Amino acid sequence: MRAIVLSSLFGLSALVVTGQDLTCSFVLTTSQTNSSGVTRNDSITYAFQGANAAMLVHGRKGQPDMRLVFDPEAKTITQLFEVNGRKGGFVFAMSEKRWPGMSYSAHAPGTDEAVKYTGKVKTLQGHACREAKVANDKYAATVWVAEDIPLSMLRVFSHQSVGEGKSTEEADLLARMSMKGFPLEMDLKSLSDKPDVHLRIKDFHDHADPAMFSTEGHSTSWVED
Repeated sequence: MRAIVLSSLFGLSALVVTGQDLTCSFVLTTSQTNSSGVTRNDSITYAFQGANAAMLVHGRKGQPDMRLVFDPEAKTITQLFEVNGRKGGFVFAMSEKRWPGMSYSAHAPGTDEAVKYTGKVKTLQGHACREAKVANDKYAATVWVAEDIPLSMLRVFSHQSVGEGKSTEEADLLARMSMKGFPLEMDLKSLSDKPDVHLRIKDFHDHADPAMFSTEGHSTSWVED
């Protein structure tokens, strides 16, 4: 699965307390525009309920949606889908083999040591946000950070690395920087041949729909390692 191409996010992360006790939900939207002016838009709905997490990958161009449910207590990941009225799915063991970015789902707080704050502030979805600047050899980024949301963006991105053999390069690079707070807006201007990237957190709520974590009505099969 590669719902959102995270390779654009080289050198940028948002690390904060892991938010393992946090309950929340939101939509992450990404817009990428290449040098030819072609834009790709993607979106994923996320739900967190303590250590449990779920994500609904919204299909593009007529493709079906796909939902992933992460259950640390049962140590399972369930992939759910509905095609032509048939609700199915697969269940597999939660392991680094199946989820290479698993270790990033719980990460240490950041230090802000590589972040430059501009002093500008604005309110997004009721949250006071500070503007920060981050740069490397590939991107110059402007980020609006809500410091009152105890969730790590690296934890959010880690859930997109599900799949045996899936690369964690993006998460590895994200982890090299430590910014306190949760970014509600991220604009990355390419300094090379990479696309410009715009990320937005929308519809952030302090609750999560229980249906996001439910497998009711789906016929699932266990996938052996």
